[in-house]
Amino acid sequence: MSALQPPEISTDDTIALVSALELALNADGTTGAEEPTELDGRKLRAERGRSAVVNAAIELVNAGNPEPTIAEIAVASGVSERTIFRYFPDREALFSALVFEVVPRVAQYLSFDRPKRPLAERASALVAQRCDFVRIAGPFARSVETLSPRSSVAAVMLQLRRTRLRDQVIVWLGPELSADDSERIAVLDALLSRSVIEPLIEELGPDGAVRSLSDAIIRIVS
Repeated sequence: MSALQPPEISTDDTIALVSALELALNADGTTGAEEPTELDGRKLRAERGRSAVVNAAIELVNAGNPEPTIAEIAVASGVSERTIFRYFPDREALFSALVFEVVPRVAQYLSFDRPKRPLAERASALVAQRCDFVRIAGPFARSVETLSPRSSVAAVMLQLRRTRLRDQVIVWLGPELSADDSERIAVLDALLSRSVIEPLIEELGPDGAVRSLSDAIIRIVS
């Protein structure tokens, strides 16, 4: 999805996008039962085709390609470029579909449900959850960061992700933090970022990364 030029998005559209993403996050990866619908053959093929395109794009991103081109997605999905543009009028629409496919998959790692445990156990659980989030969502996070200067959807997603992760730190470590603890919150937020977690896991392994980050959090907030 290179050479992406974002369309102008109005304030109302941005608010609607943020609201929809927050709804997907708060659903915690679950959806209610939907009324069964009958699809004619053409609609069914279109739904399958759209799904194939979205899943192929996600697989390319997960394989390390943060900006797969339409040509690459066409090859991976078995759907022609022309047909892809029938399903998605532009690259921004396709990326939006990717976002709404991925967000419910990672919502459980962005939960505000703070466990009622001592600090050491809470810190360890938060770090382990954040490491899982980085492991699962890391490639898509890189895609969002890469596209955000040129994609309005990616820019909104990036800001929402940063806000959500920061708020999660505040909620989980709330008993040890005060309302004006902006400096410590900023340090904790940076400590639990992808740019810190990924190299730590590479050097120390998953368990070592969790232990070292948990110990650091306890020292900061104690």
